[in-house]
Amino acid sequence: MATEPGRVIAHLAGAEPGPLLVALGGLHGNEPSGVHALRRVAAALETMRDRLRGDVVMLAGNVGALERNQRYLAHDLNRGWSDERIATLRRDGAKDAEDREQLELADTIERAFTGARGNPYLVDLHATSAEGIPFSLCADTPEARAFASAFPVTRVLGLLDVLHGTLAGYYGARCTAAVVEGGQNSNPATERNHEAVVWLAMARAGLIQAAAVPSLAAHRDTLLRTRGDLPAALLVHHRHAISAADRFRMEPGFANIQRIAHRQLLAHDCRGEIRAPGEGYLLMPLYQAMGDDGFFLAEVREA
Repeated sequence: MATEPGRVIAHLAGAEPGPLLVALGGLHGNEPSGVHALRRVAAALETMRDRLRGDVVMLAGNVGALERNQRYLAHDLNRGWSDERIATLRRDGAKDAEDREQLELADTIERAFTGARGNPYLVDLHATSAEGIPFSLCADTPEARAFASAFPVTRVLGLLDVLHGTLAGYYGARCTAAVVEGGQNSNPATERNHEAVVWLAMARAGLIQAAAVPSLAAHRDTLLRTRGDLPAALLVHHRHAISAADRFRMEPGFANIQRIAHRQLLAHDCRGEIRAPGEGYLLMPLYQAMGDDGFFLAEVREA
């Protein structure tokens, strides 16, 4: 699906002060469903401005990569988010496409935070290369867990701790943040899941009253049906990092958030078989050419 160029999808200000929600889609260019969902929500909100309190800023992440339907052009835009990295880019200038995207995105988010008229929230919309169900990621703090609980999907804790330099991890130190993986990146249902997430995020943050969104219950049901009998919460305990030299290839047929057995064959690389070190749940198996995360393993965590 092609996307239109432009960083700011919408910036909607309510007549009354209130929370700020920054919502991003397409931080990876082969995951356009979040961008399309944000456009749909923005169009609907135009007719509901009088019911909005606070501010909603909707952004496209990696604009250049979205135009090419490519995960990234030079390097992963969802890595390397730190004060030091941004300060270096501002001092020395951008060296590649993702450097320019990061500078623009950081400046846009900073302006939104500076203009906030209430508590700031952030939701980052992603999709996976494997088929599977939606899930949310958040820091293991009461505020982040409460915000992520608005989305009735499996909540994954610990993943932001092993994925260093993510945008949500970086800004999560300054606001209440959650990431939602909405489903497989070319599945039309993923866009609907992301749309549901944005409406639920606005209601939970307090930008709009739940009663003002007639379809809010339907959005909640859309996500709830996807979870099935999976646990309410999982804790990531293992990341299988890869490089191009590993010649990593995932075994076919795995779905996102799938129960696996001890010693089950998961993948191969140049050294041979890769088997599960124990039973648990498999997350985000890699079925695309770009990326340095082969898969993650998780165990049940009390919600």
